[in-house]
This record gives sequence, structure tokens and C-alpha cells, in this order.
Amino acid sequence: MTVLFVVLALSDFTKALQFAHNPAVGGLVVFGHKFYGVANNLVLGPLFGIVFLIYAHGIWNLRAWVIPLSIVYAFYVPYNLVLFWYTHLEGDRSIGFIVIYLAIALTGSIGTAIYLAYHRERLS
Repeated sequence: MTVLFVVLALSDFTKALQFAHNPAVGGLVVFGHKFYGVANNLVLGPLFGIVFLIYAHGIWNLRAWVIPLSIVYAFYVPYNLVLFWYTHLEGDRSIGFIVIYLAIALTGSIGTAIYLAYHRERLS
């Protein structure tokens, strides 16, 4: 999971480049709101990237302080996805795509929180 959170951090660090390359696809989504413009993504992308690097560091080093962060992220991901898909109806997303995307996103966020909570005695 640590490697995946580092990849997610790298993705957030490059959100401004992603948006500049293809505005229709790139852009950071926070609480269901997609941020347009290179400047917005240049500021917010690295902030979220740093949070994911901190999260990855906590998981890799088995730190107890990562449990609250994992719980917040486990609630944030489904909330963010539902808000985004509710407010951004354009585009053709099949139900199959949405279900697979949700399964991957929820497995990564909620699954990590459950794993850390279940193995909290190993955390220092």
C-alpha cells in the first residue's frame, strides 16, 4: 500500500502538468469539486501530494499516528467520489466503470484503514 500511496502522491504533484496537457482529464478533485486551471492545481496538487507522502511514510514505518489519518481518508474517498459523480454528470461513465472504480478506490482507502486498525499492536 505504501508504494501505491507514493504513486498517488506523485500523481498529485503533477496535477498541474496533467491539466495543462489535457484539461478534460486532468485536475484535482477535492470534496467533489474539480479544480480547473494550472494555478489551482499547482497549489493544491503538491499539498495533497505531501499528505500522501506523510501517509505512506507512516504506513511504511508502522507508526501509530497513521491510524487517524487512515480513518479520515477512508471516509473522504467515498464522500469525494459520490460528490464528484453527483455534481459532474457530463461524460460517458458506464455503471461497470463506476463499480470497478469504486471497488479499487474503496479497497485502497478503507482496506488500508481496516488493515492498520486490525494490526495496531504492530504499530509504534
